[in-house]
Amino acid sequence: MPSSTTASPPYVVPCPGPSGSAERYALVSADGRLLRAPELSAVGPFHPDGAGAFVAPAADDEGLCGYVDHRGAWLAAPALAHTGAFEDDGLSRFRARDGRWGYAGTDGIPVIAATLTEAGVFREGMATARTEGAVGYIDTSGGFVIRPQYAAAGPFAPNGLAGVRMADGGRCGYIDRTGRTVIEPRFDGAKPFGPEGAAPVRVGDLWGLIDEKGAWIVEPSFPMLGPFDTNGLAYVLGGSVGNHFRGFLDARGEVVIEATDRLSQDFRSGLVRFDDGYAHGYLDATGEEVIAQCYEWAEDFDLGGAAVAHCLAPPEEDSDEARAAADRPSGRAWGVLRSDERFIPVHHLEPLTDADGWVLGFASGTGLAAFITRDGGVAHVDRDGRDVCRVVAGADGAVLRLEDPAGTTLWETTAAAVSYARIEPAHCGEAHSYLVHPGAPERDVAELAVELLAAEPRRFEPCSLIFDSREDPYETAAPEDDPGADGGTWWGAMGVVAEAFLYAEHQHDFSFLQDWVVERFGEIEADAVSRLTARFGEPLPGVELCLRSGDGASSTVWQAGDGRLVLQSYFLVGDGDLEIQLWLAALADEAPH
Repeated sequence: MPSSTTASPPYVVPCPGPSGSAERYALVSADGRLLRAPELSAVGPFHPDGAGAFVAPAADDEGLCGYVDHRGAWLAAPALAHTGAFEDDGLSRFRARDGRWGYAGTDGIPVIAATLTEAGVFREGMATARTEGAVGYIDTSGGFVIRPQYAAAGPFAPNGLAGVRMADGGRCGYIDRTGRTVIEPRFDGAKPFGPEGAAPVRVGDLWGLIDEKGAWIVEPSFPMLGPFDTNGLAYVLGGSVGNHFRGFLDARGEVVIEATDRLSQDFRSGLVRFDDGYAHGYLDATGEEVIAQCYEWAEDFDLGGAAVAHCLAPPEEDSDEARAAADRPSGRAWGVLRSDERFIPVHHLEPLTDADGWVLGFASGTGLAAFITRDGGVAHVDRDGRDVCRVVAGADGAVLRLEDPAGTTLWETTAAAVSYARIEPAHCGEAHSYLVHPGAPERDVAELAVELLAAEPRRFEPCSLIFDSREDPYETAAPEDDPGADGGTWWGAMGVVAEAFLYAEHQHDFSFLQDWVVERFGEIEADAVSRLTARFGEPLPGVELCLRSGDGASSTVWQAGDGRLVLQSYFLVGDGDLEIQLWLAALADEAPH
């Protein structure tokens, strides 16, 4: 019986598991209704089922795979090792638990039984398929129309040709739909023909272009040449040593787009992103700049024409952008950029990142981008910048809730004795997130000073995170005959109040990071000076002590009984990485005897 009609597929919303366990996925309708609680371990993209509804590959909490419909119900129960995304022809590759591959239709029922060792995507009505011995081509009935006889094979192009490798380690050529060799195997690599009848091929380490008869359009001269896209362009790396360029080549072998800075390798929604390491913009297929370099960071557009971006210039006063940018780096806003040039500010702290600090954005293909909220939750935002739902941990971390934009609970955990962590910004945290002294942020830094003053003096040397690898880099006993470096070794006790480490790669992509962190450390240092002054009196005028010198350092010194307190900020750059620390040390007037 046909499924009921639905205007759009559901959203796939990731929810964290307790105590860092694997994510589970919920399904939420476009109008914010919960369709399925977060109990699926994987969900692929939804595809039209041909009856007005949608279907997607999915996996249960044990990792077994099947297919779910747009309501979140199992269309085909989870019993497979893998189910893949549906292609334009409405077929999904699946792998049975015995390791064999087959194809299912949008009703979840196999249309080609799982008998293949490997299975490729259908293109032009044919797909590559491997038996134990070799690769051939099957049609949508599952029967071989070109018998298995190749070491490797690529998809058929609209011109009816496909690249094949004749034998392991052998040369590549092109065949037609009957299996007849049309272009003799004389290449070391071969990619599909583009829409205008040119194909990238490799001889040795260099790539060139051939026409449909195998004649050279451009002889091998490029270190890299990608496949042609629907625009009829192929990504290229060219030039000589020390003078490389990147860009896009057309079917005549002419470079249509050439960039000396960074350029994405794919057109998305008709546009390709470029940047100079500071400002991002977008070009069309003619190389014209259609979205100016107005963004300090931006991602490639997704298939729906949306990208997460960060404004380059502060917005106008009293604008929605300005309100969204409150307390953000230099007053700039994160938001959703559309391929029609619209920028929609998002009223959240910053986008969610992966474990390495890279923005996730719309890369998941679900039509949602995740942003960290000001209460430590995660808001899932659609391509128009609207909150679809939020995932929020309770104040005590014992409960996780899925809420609609109005704050109404759609689902919450019921298990006892679990813990869900508040999400902290990976890039632009509030000042307290950089504090590392024991008991921070609740414990007053003046209490740390009292503890250090009461400690038994010992010889210590402040150490850099970049250039030292000691187990305890902040307070390390040094040999009597080691005078230390960059300020020497000291007698007393030392603690680290706050620290941050910025990787060169992150600073290159997120140029606002350094300014943001320096501003926050200024706040931390000013607060620490105020608290220590309230406890120990005014600092010694005109007195500075350098515990260790770097690329930047400043200090404030107090007399505290027979000893001195030193609060030093420390700034160091190494190979582009940046380290900032704030130290507090209690110095003895002399070494104990």
